[in-house]
Amino acid sequence: MKKIYYFSGTGNTLYLAKYFKEKLGYELEEIKLGEKLKLTGEIGLMFPIYAMGIPRIVEEFIKGIDVQDVEYLFIVATCGLDSYGISLCQINRLLKGKKVDYIDYCHMPDNYIKLFVPLDKEEAERDIEQSKSKMKLISEELSGKKRKIKRVPFMKKLSYCGLYRFWRLGLSVSYSKFKLDKKRCVSCEICKKVCPVENIEMVNGNPSWKKRCEDCLACVNLCPTRAISCGGKSKLEKRYRNPYIDIKELMRRG
Repeated sequence: MKKIYYFSGTGNTLYLAKYFKEKLGYELEEIKLGEKLKLTGEIGLMFPIYAMGIPRIVEEFIKGIDVQDVEYLFIVATCGLDSYGISLCQINRLLKGKKVDYIDYCHMPDNYIKLFVPLDKEEAERDIEQSKSKMKLISEELSGKKRKIKRVPFMKKLSYCGLYRFWRLGLSVSYSKFKLDKKRCVSCEICKKVCPVENIEMVNGNPSWKKRCEDCLACVNLCPTRAISCGGKSKLEKRYRNPYIDIKELMRRG
């Protein structure tokens, strides 16, 4: 088995996973909640870095997999910054015995619009172009089943842990931050279909958020009429989707 399990909110990680599929022949499967899997062969985990750590959905997925018979286990994270943060420590702890063989990150455009103004399509394409050499390097290393672990300095790890804990605490109330402009909403249900954890239901034609938000902000970024905001920079008009990924590829349901 050669398979990559991935999580992608607005397409950055999916774009990179598709690159490895083309270059190295990996099958792709989206990470879903509640799966119990025994894995073998060459397995990759791919996801975006959230607050310098792993998304909660990735944590829960890892808790449900058995990787003891995996021959080569690699992680490739996408990040707007220059690190995979504390994700290696988190994943090795969750795996309980089996250790990751390879980990690296690849820069992709920032899409966390609570804090950053996203790039437009042309800017994003230029930004991604600058990552092509890193994508090629990772692909070559995975092809050769290279073992590579880069340790994060202790003081950085300490600061990352604090940031991550603060973010995880905020997840419990993140659902309350979403605002809907009903004049703009056209009841297309895209927000519902792109939510990775089925956290959105339609009530009288309008989206309503339940309490299980992953903070991926796919609903905000992918709304075609910009009817959804969540504070911060999302009050502006700019939104982000990886320019090489079609919105249909990000729909989980329907």
